[in-house]
Amino acid sequence: MKRFIILAALLLAGGALADANSDAFNAGASFGKGNSSQGTSSLSNPGSVTGSIPGYTSSPPESGYYGGVTGGDGGLSDKGQQALQNNDAGQTVIDSGTKNPSPVIDPNAPYITIGKGAESTAGSVLDGTGSQCTSTTVSKSTFENYTCDRDVAVIQTCGRTASITGSYQDNYTYQTVTIDSGNLDVSTINASWPMPAGTVYSASMTYTFKKSLAQSNGNWFLNITALGTLMTMYGNSGSYNLPAGRTFAQGENLTITFGNHDNNPQIIPQIWEMGKDSQMFHFVITIVFRTGTRVWVPQTTWSESCGFDKTKALSSAGSVCTDPGGTRTVTVDGKQYSQTNSCWAYTDSYVTVTDSKGNCASLMSDPACTLSSHTCTTTESGVCTHQSETYQCQKTYSSSGLVCGGQYFCKTGDCSDTDGTGDSGFDTAVAKLAGLASAGDDIINDQINVKAFTGQAMSCRKAFAGFSNCCKDSGWGSDAGLASCNSDEMALGKAKAKKVTVSVGDRCDHQVLGVCVQKSQVYCVFGGKLARIIMEQGRRDQLGIGFGSGDSPNCSGITVPQLQAINFDLINFQDFYSDLIANQKIPDTSVMVQQVKDKIAAQVQQQQSSGGAK
Repeated sequence: MKRFIILAALLLAGGALADANSDAFNAGASFGKGNSSQGTSSLSNPGSVTGSIPGYTSSPPESGYYGGVTGGDGGLSDKGQQALQNNDAGQTVIDSGTKNPSPVIDPNAPYITIGKGAESTAGSVLDGTGSQCTSTTVSKSTFENYTCDRDVAVIQTCGRTASITGSYQDNYTYQTVTIDSGNLDVSTINASWPMPAGTVYSASMTYTFKKSLAQSNGNWFLNITALGTLMTMYGNSGSYNLPAGRTFAQGENLTITFGNHDNNPQIIPQIWEMGKDSQMFHFVITIVFRTGTRVWVPQTTWSESCGFDKTKALSSAGSVCTDPGGTRTVTVDGKQYSQTNSCWAYTDSYVTVTDSKGNCASLMSDPACTLSSHTCTTTESGVCTHQSETYQCQKTYSSSGLVCGGQYFCKTGDCSDTDGTGDSGFDTAVAKLAGLASAGDDIINDQINVKAFTGQAMSCRKAFAGFSNCCKDSGWGSDAGLASCNSDEMALGKAKAKKVTVSVGDRCDHQVLGVCVQKSQVYCVFGGKLARIIMEQGRRDQLGIGFGSGDSPNCSGITVPQLQAINFDLINFQDFYSDLIANQKIPDTSVMVQQVKDKIAAQVQQQQSSGGAK
């Protein structure tokens, strides 16, 4: 019971404490809300703020010295002078300036003697004889980039041509006939044997004779005649080869004529019979007959012609049929024979290495130039055939002068080249002005279609399907293979050498059975090197206007707004500088001096004439 009473008391006490805390929070929140706007209101009322700052005044005495932007200083300078005169610190400064002794300057001081020496030897400084100056030459090297392009590989072709040839082949059957003397009827001196139809291809005869039984009696020494050949059988054995070539008709007989040493025809049949019975005589004639004929069998033979060693080619560029297939005939021994082929002539293309220098010859031969990079612009069968090259060339600027006391004095007119980067900027300035002048010429020539740097589309035939390579970038005038190129192609070749062309792409000129057998390379040709540089680096690279394709080239010029949009500071005119230097006309000194003398003499004479007239 007590425990319950205690618990209840605690609960009542806790509830009372919670109520007290809640009332305190509410009172504090209400006070804060009531004063929350006093801060912002104080800021908006400056008087309430400044009033709380000790010693604050809105009009301090120093404000009298400020007279505004155009006013004076309110007498501040005069009061400063008064303070200097009446103040102890000011008087001390004044006394130190008036009462202290003046400084003594020694005429032998180094800065005095050096200055006098420089004044007395000023002439020697200019002519280089002074001991304080040393003649010297100052050199500075810079590296500039030049671009060019050239063929690194070319397409060369071989021709394959088919023709009908053939050879004679045997179309015979052979049959052998054997005539044994034991099977002959020798009742007379002539015996017959039936022959098949055909021609004797080969024939032979072998015999045996028991000579000892003949007892040297000439009547027993026999002989026969066959196929026009007399064959004696006077030895114990022997053989003969009979002539070939005789032709027998079907059922025709071979006649064999018998004889003996004494040529006694009356007793020959009897001797043959007696000898045959006793096997005293025996011969065998073997004849091989050939029937049929020899035939001519046609075939297709391919011949190839190449003006180069194709085994050294870098890659095969494919084959093109240049003579469509079909059936053709040839007559041999009065008989016609036919052959059918899918193609009768092919042109095989190969990518081969070339030693062409293009328009890079001067850079390649210059020992001060080094190939720094190259970019392939044309490929054939995965092999680069044409590339753009960048050469980094060292250029050295030098000037003569004097070094006096650590300071360099230039005596020549090319001092600006050895100062800074080594380039006075003259070339760049002239190139920009020349480019604008060239654009102005184009605009003057055409007031309707106002465009500058208009180019002309030109093309050249590439080495393909048996044609000459009229797109070579060098060798014009010396390569006999270019004789078949037309005048436009020759002009384009010279334009490429002058670096006034931009390659656009390929174009197919002629097709056979849907296959291109002749291609041309298309270029935009401009009136000068400056036009080409601005159109490439300005129109294409900055404005993003391309030159089209081989089938549809776009060599049109640029409008005046487009020209104004080009940033000439981003254009590399290095290719033009060589032309600029080559075309500089430096007057002859003697000629200029004489012109000045002539002008002075003319003025003097004019003045004298005027004086005499008065």
